Amino acid sequence: MSTQVHSEEEPKSTFQKHSYIIYFFAFWVIMTAWVIASFVLHPELPAVRACLYVFVTLKLLFDIVGVSFVTKPIGSVAGVVSSIFSRFSETVLTIAGAVLTLLLMLLVTFLSPTDENGTLIQRAQSLFGVLIIIFVLYATSANRRAVKWRTVVLGIFLQYVLGIFVLKSQVGYEIFKWLSEIFTKLVGYSTEGMSFVLNKDIASVKIFLLSALPGIIFIAALVQICYYLGVMQWVILKFAWLMAYTLDTSGCESVVAAASPFVGQGESALLVKPFIENMTKSELHQVMASGFATISGSIMMAFISLGVDGQTLITSCIMSVPCSLALSKLRYPETEVSESYGKVTIPQQENAEVNILHAAANGAAQGIHLVLLIVASIVAVISLISAVDALIGWIGDVIDIQGLSLSLIIGYIFYPVAWCIGIEGKECLYVGQLLARKMMVNEFAAFTALKELKDAGTLSIRSNSIATFSLCGFANFGSIGIQIGCLGAMAPRRQGDLASLAFSAMITGTFSTLISAAIAGLLL
Repeated sequence: MSTQVHSEEEPKSTFQKHSYIIYFFAFWVIMTAWVIASFVLHPELPAVRACLYVFVTLKLLFDIVGVSFVTKPIGSVAGVVSSIFSRFSETVLTIAGAVLTLLLMLLVTFLSPTDENGTLIQRAQSLFGVLIIIFVLYATSANRRAVKWRTVVLGIFLQYVLGIFVLKSQVGYEIFKWLSEIFTKLVGYSTEGMSFVLNKDIASVKIFLLSALPGIIFIAALVQICYYLGVMQWVILKFAWLMAYTLDTSGCESVVAAASPFVGQGESALLVKPFIENMTKSELHQVMASGFATISGSIMMAFISLGVDGQTLITSCIMSVPCSLALSKLRYPETEVSESYGKVTIPQQENAEVNILHAAANGAAQGIHLVLLIVASIVAVISLISAVDALIGWIGDVIDIQGLSLSLIIGYIFYPVAWCIGIEGKECLYVGQLLARKMMVNEFAAFTALKELKDAGTLSIRSNSIATFSLCGFANFGSIGIQIGCLGAMAPRRQGDLASLAFSAMITGTFSTLISAAIAGLLL
């Protein structure tokens, strides 16, 4: 596969290029001095600053010499390795990869030290859940013969390796803890903005509207600024290139999958808007599944303000990226030829902002639109469910069944699902009700209920962590309408295909977060 990475930027003049090099070289020298001084004065958390320094250095280097400076040598090495593996059939390589992935899971899972939050039986329970989910999706696949097992096996493998990196390595733990602390601090900054609009006493009141939603507006503005500066596109392109090259997926679906944890459903598809009209049905399914499998940075901010562990949220979102690609290609395999296969690109925006203030204003406008959408959705859906609960409760009272409700009924339906991801038997009903509430209402209602259970001490540390992983996604019935509306507006001719694929994509997105939760259960 020949994977090209380019962002279709306008060529710079010689003067602009030289000025650009001088400016960024000066910036790099200053940052290098800062990093050295920080290592000397504050030696704690070296991995975080080292990764940040490497990231900035690579960004500046690629801007000056081009990404081919690195990709060509990697491509040469990959070509040599590929020639060695080409001696074996695709079937043999896939089986070998599946066996190695399973062996890695077994070794790390059962040789790691155990405690009350992760016994061998509980870990085996989570492993069983991973296998069951894969089997269910294969059994219900739209075309089992067309399944590309390389994508499935490597997707699960990457997801598991990411889980090991974060949950089992000190470096990964420090990096994701640092990211979580940044989001937590950003919550405080959004509160400052709300304090100016209202007053400090009102802004500090712990109610959903005032504690969660201001952060969405702030992060939406911040993300748009990152787009204007080109940082977001660079990160997404590199992540997408990795996904496309390793999982053999098309450029469009790789870009959308890589963007989903940052900008969320709907907005991520805007990055490939010119291609949507001619996407294959498998690609459309994948685009929606990626949106359902993760949450956006702005929504993550809102959850952190509700007291949800930010490190777990970030880890779950990143782990779900390769998994959503793998499971979507298992549920709805590719049978057509994609026009973006072998290319990873983000077309230039049609109406680019003129400066940072313009970008911030546009981001804030998008944020307030998202806030209104969330509030309207929560009010409407919870009101409808309350009405249905009253009806079901009345039916139960007539035949002397007290406390009967829709969430209780669906909670029992999700009971085995909760058990499969590693939840202890006595807590499965509680987590099953959370999963049901997420699918029927939305993730906000589910995380609010999880916080109540946590405050009451109802769930163990293990169950609380696994439940957080399992709820970290947009997969609910309300989001089906959002995705069909957003994608349908970009490609009116494909609205019929979108409607027919939406429910399948939502289930796939749900399973992606459930596998992330089960893998967390394997590693706890």
